Amino acid sequence: MTFEISTRIDVVPAAPEFTGARPAVIVFPGGAYRFHAPHEGLGIAHWLASIGVHAFHFRYPFPSEFDWPGPLVAARQALSWVRAHDLDSGLDIGKVGVYGSSAGGHLAGLLAAGAVLSFEELQTQPEKPDFSILAYTVADVRLLPEAPVETMTNGRLHLRDEFSPARHISAGMGPVFAWCPLNDPPGLPNTLELARACAAAGVSCELHIFPEGYHGIGLADGVSWGEAPEGERMPPMTSIPHTASWTGLCERWLTDVVA
Repeated sequence: MTFEISTRIDVVPAAPEFTGARPAVIVFPGGAYRFHAPHEGLGIAHWLASIGVHAFHFRYPFPSEFDWPGPLVAARQALSWVRAHDLDSGLDIGKVGVYGSSAGGHLAGLLAAGAVLSFEELQTQPEKPDFSILAYTVADVRLLPEAPVETMTNGRLHLRDEFSPARHISAGMGPVFAWCPLNDPPGLPNTLELARACAAAGVSCELHIFPEGYHGIGLADGVSWGEAPEGERMPPMTSIPHTASWTGLCERWLTDVVA
C-alpha cells in the first residue's frame, strides 16, 4: 500500500529568522477520524514555524477511506518522506518529531511507539519519530466507550490492546511532551495512562494538566483557522491564557530535546 504523501502534506517552513538546519514536526490534527480540525492542523503548524520548527501538516487518511493498517502505513510513509526532504539543507533529518491531537494523537502515538498490528506483514521494524508532542491524546482505547472504538478500529473490538499506543511503548521510544485539560473526559485518563506507560518503560515524559479547558481546545488562543466540514462540529474557540501557556512549556522542552 503506497500513498502519494506529497498531496497530503502542507509544508510550513520555520520562520526566516531561524537559520541553519532546523528540527521538523509532522502535525496530525484531531477530528475523530472523520475530518482534520483546522485549528489543530494548520494552527499548530504555524505556531511551530514561529518557534523555528519546520512543520508538515499531514492530512492522514481515515479508516473509513483506507482500512487499517492504511492510516498507520501512511503515517510511516509520511515520516520517511519528511526525512528524505531536507528543504535545501535547512532540515535536520535526525530531529523529526510528531505532534498529535486527540484522534491525530492516537495515530501519531501508534507511529511513535513503533506499533505493528497483528494483521500486518512487515519484514522489519518500522522507523519511529525522534520525539512526540501529544495533546489530549488517545493512548488506550479501552478507556473509551465501545461505540467510538468500534468506529475507529473498523469493528476490531477484539484488538483493543493492539490499537492502544500505550500498550506498545518501550525503551526505544523518543521523549514525549503530553498535556490536556483537567475537564476532558476522554483526554485526561488517556493522557495519564500515556505518562504511566512511559514511566514504566523508562521513556522520558513531561506531563502538564491544566485546570481550565476542554477536549479539542488546540492552542487555547481562540483562533479557529477554518470551519468544520458540513455535518461536523468544532469545539468552541475560546482564549484561555493559562492553558495557552502549554506552548511556552513545550517550546522550552523542545529546545532541550533537539539541542
